[in-house]
Amino acid sequence: MRILKNILILLLGIIFVYSCTPNRHSSYYRNLISKYPKRFIGHFPKYITNGIIDKTDNGEYDVTRLFLLQKLEEDSINKLKDSIEKISLAIYDSNDTCLFIINKFTNEKNYTWPKKAPDNEIYNYLQKECLKNKIPIPNFWGLYEEDFKTPLHLPYEYKIYVLESRKGLYWDKKHRSNGEYMPDDWKHGYSKGVAMNDKTHEIIYWFVLW
Repeated sequence: MRILKNILILLLGIIFVYSCTPNRHSSYYRNLISKYPKRFIGHFPKYITNGIIDKTDNGEYDVTRLFLLQKLEEDSINKLKDSIEKISLAIYDSNDTCLFIINKFTNEKNYTWPKKAPDNEIYNYLQKECLKNKIPIPNFWGLYEEDFKTPLHLPYEYKIYVLESRKGLYWDKKHRSNGEYMPDDWKHGYSKGVAMNDKTHEIIYWFVLW
């Protein structure tokens, strides 16, 4: 069940709708993002006319996260990509074999389990030399109906753009995880950014707090 995950999948008209006029779905969306501190979601669009929303609020079971998946026209996503590249702290490919993934071991089957992986598996991952200069990015499990067999659970064509990432305790305690699957120097924190797929012209606005 996804009750504990508190996932909202907002199928706006079942298919993606292309329109420039804000509608009732945008009102719902604006009400939703108003509940998050602006520092976390300031890069999200103010209005939407199409999209899929995936959110998790309870840090006890996973992390607090908010994803907005949209399909854009090719020209729109190209212009947005040019702007995003200039202000990104880091850019990663979704098929990179060494990514610093927040709660890497969480998936559709185990997100409510007290233990997501054996201790030695967790330890070996966190000790990887290649992670030392990487910035934490989300585990996108559950966003797509299909579970892609990639480290991020995303299609291979995605690029991940990190706009901000900070260590430390942010927001209320109830929104934070216990940090069990993160190294000591990144036990808690938040990251935000976007992910783009040039092939499908899809974009994911994302925020994650742990």
